[in-house]
Amino acid sequence: MTAMRVLISWIYTNTKSVLLAQLMHVSSTGSLVIFSAAAQEVMWYALYGITLWIAVAIIASFGKSLSPHYSSPAVE
Repeated sequence: MTAMRVLISWIYTNTKSVLLAQLMHVSSTGSLVIFSAAAQEVMWYALYGITLWIAVAIIASFGKSLSPHYSSPAVE
C-alpha cells in the first residue's frame, strides 16, 4: 500500500533508523495477517487503507513539528 510506504519513508527520514522502519513494516504485515482472516477481506483492506491515509494526512499537516529534530522558531 502506498500510504504505508509513505509512513515508513517518513519514519526513516526523520529518525534515520532502519530498525524503526522495519518494525513499522513488521507490525503492518502482522496486523494484515492476523486481522484479515477474522473479517471480510475487502472491508478490512478498505478500512486499513483509509486509516493509513488518515495517518499520512496527519503527518503531512504536522510533519515538521512531529520530527524529533525540529525546533520551533524563536519568538521575538
